[in-house]
Amino acid sequence: MTSFHFDIGSRAQRAGRLISRVRTELLRVLSEKKKAEGLTQQALAKRLGVDRSQINRQLSGESNLTLRSLAEIAWAMNMEVSLQLQEPSHGFGCNDISSTSTIGHGPIKVVHLAKSNGSAEPKAPSALLKSKE
Repeated sequence: MTSFHFDIGSRAQRAGRLISRVRTELLRVLSEKKKAEGLTQQALAKRLGVDRSQINRQLSGESNLTLRSLAEIAWAMNMEVSLQLQEPSHGFGCNDISSTSTIGHGPIKVVHLAKSNGSAEPKAPSALLKSKE
């Protein structure tokens, strides 16, 4: 079986995460505008004087989303782009502890199973693992 290994450096990771966050935010706002005002990709494209497929490709990641196109799409949605540079809140390449941890979910109970007469019967817990806080 053929397998591939891709090494993505921190530079590419940060760029990819930013692009993903921008596209996600555009899609979120477009969805809200569609519910509130009936704004569709077709109407957005008409406001910008481009084909709907171009908007679709930009929002889906099939074509590059430039700062200019970001500003134009925001303008067409009657929105303003806000940008803030800040120090990373956690190390890149690491999972976000708040979304991958059991912190706040209480201790994890460990149950050992012992076989007797071919059946597995739970024994009393020998330990409780507590999440690091």
